[in-house]
Order: sequence, then structure tokens, then C-alpha cells
Amino acid sequence: MSDRVQDGRSLAPLVDAVTALLDEGVDPHHLSVTDVVQRARVSRPTFYKYFKDIPSLVREVALQRMEATFSRVPQAALGESWTAFARGTFMTLLTDLAEHRRFYLAVLAISPAIVMTDFITYLSRRLLTSSPLGPVIHRRKGPDTPRQRADFLAAGTVWLVQQWLATSTEPLEDVEEMVDRLSSLLLFSSGATEQEIAAVRSASPASTPIPTHPRTTPAGTSPERIA
Repeated sequence: MSDRVQDGRSLAPLVDAVTALLDEGVDPHHLSVTDVVQRARVSRPTFYKYFKDIPSLVREVALQRMEATFSRVPQAALGESWTAFARGTFMTLLTDLAEHRRFYLAVLAISPAIVMTDFITYLSRRLLTSSPLGPVIHRRKGPDTPRQRADFLAAGTVWLVQQWLATSTEPLEDVEEMVDRLSSLLLFSSGATEQEIAAVRSASPASTPIPTHPRTTPAGTSPERIA
């Protein structure tokens, strides 16, 4: 998060204002600095003290909301099995996205490339450092780096989630299905062994089948507690 958020007294009203406006459904393409400062009850110089334009403010707000969402992930899901991690993390994340669908679609409309990159970077880092898939991603051989592999997995996840938010008629009702789908796709694409995938399948409450990996790798190389 930007160091600018440390000065909360004058920055917080701007963050709160643009969050409220986007939650309320203000047309993102017509959102102006005037709209934000009037809602925040601060001056235009205060706005420009922190942000050069609306997209830069929106980026900050999106990152803050995303970090707040991840902070609510159950601690039991971190560092445990892939099933617990994926369901705990994605259930929390997708429920928040569905509840604030209007906000996130507006954010993506205002600054799509930058916000998508921020989301991908954030999720990639969590896959490598907080996820049971981290050791799997690290051990897989190839010309690319673990970070590049994690970025690839995160990019696909973010794209699927964005499409789901944009097209689902009842996203809250679809959360369980999307959690299962993302969990399966990430596991399969990570380079997990057939044995690891079978173990997760047997432990998972998900109804969505997890595809079998076409390559066989000795089970002894698997990280602990992936299942």
C-alpha cells in the first residue's frame, strides 16, 4: 500500500468518498475530481496533494479494499491443506467481490490495466508465500521462474473472476461453484502430481471434478499437507 495512506486525516475522506460513489453506482466514466471533493468535503488542492487524477485514487481505494478482504481470510486456511486454503481464501474473496460487484466493475472500467496488474501481483505473491501450492510452483522445472509461473496462474484467475463478475446474473449464488472451479484449475495448472491431485480430490467437499494431471511425478517430491 502507498505510504500516502499513513496521513489518514485528509486522505481518508477521499478514499471514503470515492468508495461510496462507486458503491452507489455512479457512472465510472463520468466520475470527476469535483464529484469526489464535494462528497469528501475537502478542497481540490487536498485531492492533488495525494493523487494526480481519478484513476490513481481509484487504484489506491481498490488496493485498500482488496487488502481488507484478504485480512478476513480465516487463519486456519493459511499454511494448511490446499483444500482448506483454497476454500477459505476464495470463499472470502469471491463473496466480497460479489457483494461489491458494482464497485469492482467500476474500478476495472476506470483503470483496467493498472488494477488488473495490481490484483495479479497481489494474488501471485500469496500463491507463492501463503499457499500450499507454493512448494509445487517452486519445484516445477522449466525455463520460467516460480514468480513467472505464479503470475501466470494469478492472471488466469483474475481474468476468470472478472468475466464472472461481468456476466453472472446472481454472483452471490454462484460463489460456491466459482470457488470449486478456481481451486481445481489452480491445482491442475500448478504442476501438482497425480497423487497430489487424487489426495485433494478425496479430501475436498467440492462437487466439481478435479482433472487428472497428464504427467506422473514421484509422490515423494510433493510438499507436506497439500491435500
